[in-house]
Amino acid sequence: MTMSRKNLLLSAVTLAVTLILALLAVEGALRVANYPPAPPIGWRWDESPYRAPFNASENQTNQLGLRGNRIEYGTDDFVIVLLGDSQVEAGTQNADKQPEVVLRQELERAGIRKVRVFSVASAGWGQDQQLVWLNEYFRHYRADLVLNWLTPVNDYWENTFVDRSITREAGRLKPTYTLTGDRQLQTVMPASVDLRLASLVGLAKGRISLGNSYTIEQYRLDRWTARLPSSQSPQAASGVCPGNEIDQKILIGAYMSGNRNYTLVTDEDLPDGRSHFSPFLKNQSARDRYAVDVTHRLLEELGNVSKAHNARYLMFHPYRHDLDAAFREIRCVRTADGRLFEYDGSDWMRHLKATSLKDQLITFNVSADEALSSGPNDWHFNEEGNRRAMHALAEILKQKKLVPQAAD
Repeated sequence: MTMSRKNLLLSAVTLAVTLILALLAVEGALRVANYPPAPPIGWRWDESPYRAPFNASENQTNQLGLRGNRIEYGTDDFVIVLLGDSQVEAGTQNADKQPEVVLRQELERAGIRKVRVFSVASAGWGQDQQLVWLNEYFRHYRADLVLNWLTPVNDYWENTFVDRSITREAGRLKPTYTLTGDRQLQTVMPASVDLRLASLVGLAKGRISLGNSYTIEQYRLDRWTARLPSSQSPQAASGVCPGNEIDQKILIGAYMSGNRNYTLVTDEDLPDGRSHFSPFLKNQSARDRYAVDVTHRLLEELGNVSKAHNARYLMFHPYRHDLDAAFREIRCVRTADGRLFEYDGSDWMRHLKATSLKDQLITFNVSADEALSSGPNDWHFNEEGNRRAMHALAEILKQKKLVPQAAD
């Protein structure tokens, strides 16, 4: 090698090292300054998005910061963990009407005395956050039985994205997993490496293109969405969808008033898979299928974690005479921009029932003369709905001998 080539190579190496050191220095300075600020990831009761006004200042939480009674039990108590989302957290009801309280009361009425029930749940949680917090629970406490209350119209799409939002605008970031080629779960959020310089560049580019309202959450969402499978799904053929249209906001009321066989109108981001309706389209996109796959893998892992800590893991879903039945009458979904997609709401559990997970699933019917929802536009159980659901669940647990039997 000639001297000139050696000098050129040395100059190139020196320049590269200098550039790397400069970038490291900038990255270090940004970390010290916490800029762009690291966004919060996940939430508990203190930041729950689903609270009735009268619960705004209520702060009855367990040691994990989750709504519920303190986690305390005796050596011979049978301990149940009620795992889930807003259905378990019950933010529109008084603390003494939470499902954990009602289930314990129903079991005690059945003669099962030495039982304790604790909540590991918060509104808007998918199985991703449930997995994080079930692991945290088992770091400190034991359980004999983990009961996972499934909300299929939420779970599938919630587990797909790094945030929770039903629009293209990013919501609060949350713990998120993805699937590797061999179906192992890999953590996506929080990121293993959080490069502030890359975030700064991405944030700057976004604000140049879209304005100052562009957030770091939006940058993280956009980057993740670009990695997801395609959300393209065939639209409904002409003449397939019923002319009878029902707004999503009045779905339960419309059904209970006698409406049947309708097209549901939604303002959710259905075309991108960010919707309660995405997983149950007749013609699923690749992204919808991914949502199902990653959710089922998370459910498997919840079972694995429970088993590793000597607890039995079961899932349950109450089929409701109002909400589930109303969804069964949806034939198509129309988006705000007029696109129509065929829909199959015949059974929210059908994806899960097609897998071996069905062996860990408990289902039962809950019905009444009137709707059991918290309000005319609210899909959550009201107090009576929770009572009926927990009564039915307690009966099944007793009949199947999944809890200690009452003394003779």
